[in-house]
Amino acid sequence: MAKIEHFAIYGKDTQALKDFYVDALGLRVVLDGGGSPPGYFLADDGGMAIEIIGRPPGESGVNQRWVCHLAFWVDDFAAARSALEGRGIVFETDTLADNDSIRTGFFNDPEGNRVQIVWRGRKLDA
Repeated sequence: MAKIEHFAIYGKDTQALKDFYVDALGLRVVLDGGGSPPGYFLADDGGMAIEIIGRPPGESGVNQRWVCHLAFWVDDFAAARSALEGRGIVFETDTLADNDSIRTGFFNDPEGNRVQIVWRGRKLDA
């Protein structure tokens, strides 16, 4: 069974938004993605996480391709992908990744919502 891993949100000031969730709601930083702008994964004690994605310098708006998606952890990426494809799901070929640290792919559910399946070499709550 897949488990909800994270939900991605946009942050104009990713560090300030990270600090809010940590200070006000007690989430903890489980992955600091660095970069410009910095990105973060914050988790609760139950293993659910939010991903804070920022807008790169020079971009005028939110890149909806990366925010507002629901991500599911799967133990066996290949089997989960195959089962979804068997239901007629088509994965975005340009977002597929398959290596020792991450296996992931994005698709749209039957209502057009953006969904990701992911396996990581290190779980976010670890």
